[in-house]
Amino acid sequence: MRARKKFVAVALSLPVLVGLAACGQVQEAQQGLENANEQLQNAQESLDTANACLQALNVASFMPNFADPEQAKADAQAKVDELGQLAEKTADQTLRQNLLDVQQSVQQVAEGRIDLDASADWATAQLEKYQEVATTCSKVGG
Repeated sequence: MRARKKFVAVALSLPVLVGLAACGQVQEAQQGLENANEQLQNAQESLDTANACLQALNVASFMPNFADPEQAKADAQAKVDELGQLAEKTADQTLRQNLLDVQQSVQQVAEGRIDLDASADWATAQLEKYQEVATTCSKVGG
């Protein structure tokens, strides 16, 4: 009889033990999913940063045709708007500031403050701003 009681006790506790083991497996699976989700988010952030840098480098390379002042102003205004939109959605604060610096410089062209005579100095300063964007992107991406 005593052996029978032990057998019944073991038989009754077996589902509990199996349930506990399954619970541990579920917890491990949940942790695995959380880790995978975190890696996916990190990859998405890296992709977003790379995309922002690609756009930033493209926009920051703007060089108007100063021989046509009206077209230079119109093109510059379009770039000012594009730079502002890109800066708004850029998460990296240094890159955002670089874009705002480029935007402020291009705004001078849009307002007609930079003419053909002053274009060489402006272009030199603009190149420095472009290099700042490129340097920031190389640090952010690295």
